[in-house]
Amino acid sequence: MPSTKSTPPNELFATDLAAWAEAQAHALREDRVDALDFEHLSAVIAALAAEQKQELQARLDVILTGLLRWGQQVDLRGHSWAATIDIQRHRVERLLAHSPSLRPAVPVLVAAAYPAAKARAVLESALFDDSFPESCPFTEDEILREGFFPDPYGDDAIRGEGWWKRRP
Repeated sequence: MPSTKSTPPNELFATDLAAWAEAQAHALREDRVDALDFEHLSAVIAALAAEQKQELQARLDVILTGLLRWGQQVDLRGHSWAATIDIQRHRVERLLAHSPSLRPAVPVLVAAAYPAAKARAVLESALFDDSFPESCPFTEDEILREGFFPDPYGDDAIRGEGWWKRRP
C-alpha cells in the first residue's frame, strides 16, 4: 500500500481511493490547503450529489413499477408487494430529509424514471405495453404517500377496502 505521506494526492487518488479520501479529510480538518487535491475533491463532491439523485430516481422507479402493477394485477396484490412500495417510500422520505434540496427535483426524476418503470412493469407482469399509460398517471403526493395504492377498477369499492389483506 502506498504511503499517504510520500505520495502526492493526485497520484494517491489513482492508486488508493480510500487512503486518498482519508488524507483529504485529514487535510481539511487540519486546514492544510496545500495538501488538498482540489481537482479530484470537486469531482468526488459532484459525483456524490449525482449519486444522491440517481438513488432517488432508482427508488422512484421501484415505487412506480409497483404502483403500475398494483393497478393492473388486481388478484396478485399482497402484503409483500405493498410493503416493498412503502419501504421505498420511507427511504425516499429519509433521503429527502437528509438532502432537502432534492425535493424540487422529484417531478423531473419521476418523469425520467417513468419509462423504465413502465418497461419493467410490462416485463414483470407479462402484460402488453398498452396496459399501462404512456405518461405517469400518479401525482407526486400519490407516489410518496404511505398507504396510497391505485384502484382503477374499483375493486376496493366492490370487495371492501383492504380486501387483499384478508385473503388466506
